[in-house]
Amino acid sequence: VGYETGDYEFDDQIEIESTAAGPFSAGGDSGSLIVDAGLQAVGLLLAGSDQGGSNGAGLTYANDIGRVLRALRLELK
Repeated sequence: VGYETGDYEFDDQIEIESTAAGPFSAGGDSGSLIVDAGLQAVGLLLAGSDQGGSNGAGLTYANDIGRVLRALRLELK
């Protein structure tokens, strides 16, 4: 992921590719909870772009929600 301070690699992240004409996420979405079709939490949005991916609509990256919850010693009810 490219930032003003340089490029960074994040391991074991979820990569999301938009299936719509535009990107899955937009600026300011970092920290948003990502849910699946059953409304179950799956990730915490880390970064996104409006370019890249197989359809050119951008890619979004998220932290696995299980890892986030364990790191913060939290659980969802």
